[in-house]
Order: sequence, then C-alpha cells, then structure tokens
Amino acid sequence: MISASYLQKIRRQKPTTMGKQRRQNGANASPVLLFAMMICPILLAISTVESFSFPTSTSLLTVQSQNKVTRSSCTGTSLWATKVEDDVKDAAKAASSPDEIFEQFTDFIMNHQKSMIAQIEQVDGSGCLFTRDGWGAFANTSDADSIADKSKSGGITRVVQGGDVVEKGACSLTVIRNGVLTADRAATIRGRQEEQGAGGVVVREGDSYSAAALSVVLHTRNPYVPTFRSDVRIFLVKSSTDNSKSTAWFGGGSDLTPYYLIDQDIINFHTHLQTMCNTHFPPESITDNDDNTQREQQLSYKQMKKSCDEYFYLPARSEHRGVGGIFFDDLDATENTLDFVRDVAEGWMPSWLPIVEKRGKMEYGDEERHWQCLRRGRYLEFNLLYDRGVKFGLANANPRVEGVMVSAPPQIAFDYNHVPKEGSEEERLIKILKSPIDWVK
Repeated sequence: MISASYLQKIRRQKPTTMGKQRRQNGANASPVLLFAMMICPILLAISTVESFSFPTSTSLLTVQSQNKVTRSSCTGTSLWATKVEDDVKDAAKAASSPDEIFEQFTDFIMNHQKSMIAQIEQVDGSGCLFTRDGWGAFANTSDADSIADKSKSGGITRVVQGGDVVEKGACSLTVIRNGVLTADRAATIRGRQEEQGAGGVVVREGDSYSAAALSVVLHTRNPYVPTFRSDVRIFLVKSSTDNSKSTAWFGGGSDLTPYYLIDQDIINFHTHLQTMCNTHFPPESITDNDDNTQREQQLSYKQMKKSCDEYFYLPARSEHRGVGGIFFDDLDATENTLDFVRDVAEGWMPSWLPIVEKRGKMEYGDEERHWQCLRRGRYLEFNLLYDRGVKFGLANANPRVEGVMVSAPPQIAFDYNHVPKEGSEEERLIKILKSPIDWVK
C-alpha cells in the first residue's frame, strides 16, 4: 500500500527542522540582518561587553525564541555577536504587520493544499483523484492557483471519494476578503477578546475583516484507521475608524476520531503533537510571576489538548467526539506564531500516515463496519449542532452548502438506543470518550 522509502521520507519531514530553516531563510533576506553582519567584525573587537539585546515589543501571545542556537566559540565576544544577530532576527519578525502575516499565511496554505493532496493520492494508491471545485477568485485559475486580484474572495474545494484508504476526503481552501462585521459577529469576537484579556484593536460593528483557512477531513474505509481532521486559519480585522489599525488571530489544530482503540497509535499521535508544541513553546518558559501566565499557558500542549477535548464534545450525549489532539484559537498573529501554525500543518501527514501503514490492511467484517457507521453518526451530530465553522458558513447570506457540509462522512447509521456489549472493544471506546485520558505525560 505504502512503500517503505516513501514513509521514511515523510517521517524525515520534522516540523521543528522546517520551522528553523524558514526562520533562517527569512532572516537572510532582511536588510537589518545584512547591516548586523556588516558590523560583526567591529563587534568582535569589543571584548568588554558581555551581552546586549535590542528591545522588541510583544503582544500577550507573542512567542519569542527561547532556544537560540549558540555557535561554537572560544571567546565571549563571538557569543555576543551571535546574540545580536539573533535579536535582530527577532526584531525583524516583530515588525511584520498583521496584514503582511495574513498574506504570508495565505500563500502558504495555497501551496500546502496542493502538496498534501499529492501525498494522499499517492498513499491511497487506488487511482481515485481529488476533484477540484474553484469558486470566486479561484473559479478560473490555473493549476498554480495564482489570482491576479487579491481583493476578491474565493476558495478551492478538493474532494476524493471511493478510495482504498480514504473512503471520502476533503481538503478545503477558503480566502475571504473585505467582509464587513455585523453587530452580532462583532459582539461575539469582542466577547472572546474580553474573556481572553486580549489587547489590540477593539472589534466593532462595521469593521472590515478577512479570513483564510485550510481544512482537511479524511474519512477512512478501514474501521481500524481513525478519521483524521485538521485545520489552520487566520482572522484579520481592520478598524473602520482608522485603516492603519488592524489585528489578527490564528486558530487550528488536529485530532483523531477512532472507531477502535489501538492505544499505541493514539500515544504516538499525541507524542508528535507534544514534541512540536514543546519545541515552539517550551514548558520552562512559563512562569507564575507573569501577569500574562494564564494566557501563555494556552500555548502549552497540555492546555491545547484540554481545549480540544472541550471543543469536540457532544453535551447531549455526554461524550467526546474522538480522542482529541490539539485545538487553539485567538492566538495573536506574529511571525513566531506563524512558524508554529506552519509546523502544525506540515505535521499533519507525518502524524497520521504511520497509522495508515500499520492498520490499513487489517481485516474487518460487517459488525465492525456497522459500528464505524454508528460512530460517524456522532461525527455528523457534532458538525450540525455544535461546530462553529459550520455555523459560520451557513450563516452567510448565500452559503455554499456543499462546501460547508463537505466534511460529512460518506455513510452513517443511527440505531435507536444502541448499547455496546459489555466488555467489548466498542464499550471500551465509549468509556474513553466519556472520560478522556492523558495519552502522554
């Protein structure tokens, strides 16, 4: 189904390495950094100064580099020059405006959609290919998905059906530009700002907004391979009273919805997420002495896992939709958090494909298939009753219903008052869904 060499290639795509390489590439193009490199010989001649840092402004959720790489040196002056270089990079990052970060993110998700779809088609191996449904600004674009007018909204819905691994999958790109906030939407956003203690632009009715998102849902054919869901998104608001003022937030995450629990698969998935989160947001960087500690803790794996469990919950059933993953929202958009969001997206396939390799050919019968369809029914219940993205999409004046509902499973079942057999694997799953556990320490 999947060649060993291909999986080895995927596993080598470690998100932390990719993030560091992006930061290095971006810094090399910075005029400020070039200036710093010019004065490094002068700095090396100064041996009396031990440390120096450029002041940088940070918002509540701005994440500064905690793990700077120190190049080998026999003198303290070389270490000092390295610190100057690193601080210049951080200063250059802090200077990016929310509007610039929005465009960087949009370019990234357009490219990532194409590369990820190519991976999924290769892994599936059935010959089934994703269809392409472009709308708005993307309706008549080439394969490069370049758009001449960046003031227009649009999207690309890609869907595959009937595959050997993916029975139904959707990878949706959406870019909304120059929308106008209604009173209700502005109040909702403002309420979350106040709840989170966020600063920046106070969102009001009439403010313009832009949004961009890439989401993936892969409903698997084999009941022993979990359904995989993930997304990354950004929301940008510009003040209607002062066009120079804008603010933006990231959101996203990834999670698994298994039908049968294979504990080690779930542990490996959560370990991947924990490692990535700890790299960007080291646990030791959170202190109890900072007034912003409560918000900073939202950046930890532990808090993002908790948020995922809380979000994907069906209160009417008193159970969670799956075994979770990470979920984050209202994350201030900076260059540092952009690195994190990119690594979240680039880690989707490396975290899920190993499960496909191990479980994709396991045998199953009608009983397992029916249980899978019953659990898919819960998936659809959540989407229709509680999912914020579905509600937001359907609340538009002329919603693209097919696009909004594209994440629905291909087949579902509803049995009246279905109760799993005592001591069965189905019962064990239900117990975990009612009382989530910590899969990694």
